[in-house]
Amino acid sequence: ELANMLRSLDLNTAAERNLVTSFAIQTVNRLSPVDSKLPQVLTTVEMVKRGIGVHHGGLLPILKEMVEILFSRNLIKILFATETFAMGVNMPARCVVFNAIRKHDGTQFRELQPGEYTQMAGRAGRRGLDKVGTVIICCFGDQPPPQVVLKNMLTGSSTKLQSQFRLTYTMILNLLRVEDMSVEGMIKRSFSEFATQRALTSNEYPKLLARGTKTLLKLDEDFAQESDGRIGAEDIEDYYFSCRNVLSSSKELLSFILSGGGTGGGALTVGRVLLVTSARKHGLVRAPSIVLRPPALSSKPSVGNKGNTDSTVCIVLMPESYTPSKHHTELKLGTLNYVGEASNRYFAIYEIQLDEILLVSSVKHKIDCKVFFNEVSKTASNSDALTALGNPFAGAKSMKGRSLDIGNDNPFAGMMARGKKGSVSSETKKSSSQDVQSVNDVMSYLVDAESIESKSGIDILDLRECAKNMHQGNSVMEFGNAFTRMERDVGIMRQFRSHYHPNLERHYLIVERKESLRSRVKMLRHLLSNESLALFPDFLQRKACLQTMGYVDENDTVCLKGRVACEVNTCEGLIVTEMVFAGILNELEPAEIVATLSALIFQEKTDEGMDSELPERLVTVCERMREIARHLGQEQKNHGLPVDPLEYSATSLKLGLVHVVFEWACGVPFSSICELTDVQEGSIVRCITRLDELCREVRNCARVVGNPTLYRKMEAASEAIKRDIVFASSLYVS
Repeated sequence: ELANMLRSLDLNTAAERNLVTSFAIQTVNRLSPVDSKLPQVLTTVEMVKRGIGVHHGGLLPILKEMVEILFSRNLIKILFATETFAMGVNMPARCVVFNAIRKHDGTQFRELQPGEYTQMAGRAGRRGLDKVGTVIICCFGDQPPPQVVLKNMLTGSSTKLQSQFRLTYTMILNLLRVEDMSVEGMIKRSFSEFATQRALTSNEYPKLLARGTKTLLKLDEDFAQESDGRIGAEDIEDYYFSCRNVLSSSKELLSFILSGGGTGGGALTVGRVLLVTSARKHGLVRAPSIVLRPPALSSKPSVGNKGNTDSTVCIVLMPESYTPSKHHTELKLGTLNYVGEASNRYFAIYEIQLDEILLVSSVKHKIDCKVFFNEVSKTASNSDALTALGNPFAGAKSMKGRSLDIGNDNPFAGMMARGKKGSVSSETKKSSSQDVQSVNDVMSYLVDAESIESKSGIDILDLRECAKNMHQGNSVMEFGNAFTRMERDVGIMRQFRSHYHPNLERHYLIVERKESLRSRVKMLRHLLSNESLALFPDFLQRKACLQTMGYVDENDTVCLKGRVACEVNTCEGLIVTEMVFAGILNELEPAEIVATLSALIFQEKTDEGMDSELPERLVTVCERMREIARHLGQEQKNHGLPVDPLEYSATSLKLGLVHVVFEWACGVPFSSICELTDVQEGSIVRCITRLDELCREVRNCARVVGNPTLYRKMEAASEAIKRDIVFASSLYVS
């Protein structure tokens, strides 16, 4: 359209016009007298004589070659081209003009990506001829393109490379026929798996797997040998897996009710009694604890808290066999990981994750949480008093900095006299005694909870009441079912003898260490296996589909139908194979065969259907092709592939050129068949050219099956379409 607007413009000199005319005559002489009178041929020849050319997919191949050669010889001054020509590295120009910065990528309209713009704009400037290459972006609207869009297009980063590797049925069948290469090996060598396979190699996962497997075998042997020492805890392994089920259910429920904010409807409010299990991290198994800070408040940055919204701060009753470390005892009450002693038992202040909460009880106590945990450390005097619970020398001054006088050695030097300035006031004594009482009260709560759980089991909080006003719709029913499952799992867990064993923590830790290693070994084994490949599930589904349809047997041996499908690479091989085995093509004439096969080659979107002038037999065969395509689509859908039968049939079969190809095979001139459709001449030629290749493939299918009649028909069909402008010799090779 733009080129036709320049009909009055002549950019070539007389000498250049003579050269163009001579070359154009040589090109047109390759065509028949009828084809040389085609409107597209006459228009293109007339334009190139004036130094103006067009280049797009709808142009006849021989005309495209003529334009390319003339442009490379500087005999075309203005060329209107699509993105395909603009990407060519051997076709530089002095100036590149963009009439728009939006394009259709086959799905939608979008702005040019930085890499596309750079590649096309890079054609500006001929080496050795131009010092500067000019790039112009036209603005045909009232407003120029937005500055943000232009900046991203001009200076944005290049498009990230993405693998376009896809498994096809023909590829699978061909790989199953050879022994040197497997489908899994082909997937591993694809670009989509390159980064994953390199990471597996660099991280030495095979060595880690071998080491982990060896360690796991030793742990299993040691566990089996120590069975005599687990009297009363023989079912510890089953108990461990039961606890994992309860922990998983509890995390799911708590995450659900906490998604609404707050304390989850009071489930994790201050003073709530919980049972926590964190064997490897803290040495705890179904240990009673009391919430000091709910998750919403625990998310604030604090000492030892990194802002995890899925955690809560609790005071936990440590097991009777617990022995504190020196590091924990040096901390002050009010900070995380502090370990203290009261009532002949140890307690600790820990940050508990949601996946460490075994269950939430219905028991709640009123406590002063500031005594046990503060976001900011407390004053030194109060901390020292509480740290030294019962220490008579808590008020003594440090010996540091005092000079040692042997002659006047006062053993009570540094002690404060009662009532003097600097001594412990009555308010401090009162506060200290209250804090000590608070600690004792909380410890009694924890010990009572431990005793109840060891006898009859502590009551579980009905989390459905907590979530009643927070979620509506189907989520309420799903939440109720999940809570019922958790109650059932808790009942099963409490039936194990190990749940009441005095040394439960030690036995549980051994099993957890062993099973954690087992899960890591399993994960490594999965990463190194074919199952970790992204396309492996797709391969299994496609192979199962091939087995169902008789292309492959249960031993992955390619059957006769599979060998026939291997011969087809131009289009959807399964449809062609089903047509061959159904004998559909045996009843047709050569012209009707190529017309039928054109539906598998032509892929452009058109509104044209089958013409009423087509033979009735050809119309019937096209309908049978659609039935075959829908059946294949349904089979793929039944095996889990994301395929819609109707969409598969519509995308695999395009009947827009059936009438055109039929008339061409019957000997109708090219100018006449162009009047039967709105499809451009170049697309028609491209379809018929590929159709000749498909005819040879179907001929090979007939040879594999042993059908001499179809073999001879396919040879005749191939000869019927090989003529005139469609198969004109290339200007580059002759």
